[in-house]
Amino acid sequence: MNSSNEQRSAKRTYRAPALTVYGSVRELTGTKSGASMGDATMRMSTEASDPACKHNVVRVGEHPAGFGVYLFDYKPEFARFGTGRQFGVMADEVEQILPEAVSVGADGYRRVDYSLLGVTRH
Repeated sequence: MNSSNEQRSAKRTYRAPALTVYGSVRELTGTKSGASMGDATMRMSTEASDPACKHNVVRVGEHPAGFGVYLFDYKPEFARFGTGRQFGVMADEVEQILPEAVSVGADGYRRVDYSLLGVTRH
């Protein structure tokens, strides 16, 4: 066996997945929305997680379940959900993997229950 075949057949060392912690949502966005870390019961997000409400979207990580974690701004017509840079997920991606975490608000936009994602927003 030549060295190139040996390199191809060599097993790579297993590396456990790593979660990068960017800080709290409040620190990233400057908002006061969401539950505190000590709050055992977390309400459905009042902010829309629907991609139709967002722009300037940048993927900054991945949740262990496989959907993306993003920084984004709400479009001007959706400023009622928040202003300034926001941190969160996209409802359409979460819905594909964990549909029970997604609901549709009275306004027709999807929301995500972050407590079902194992994420605490504070």
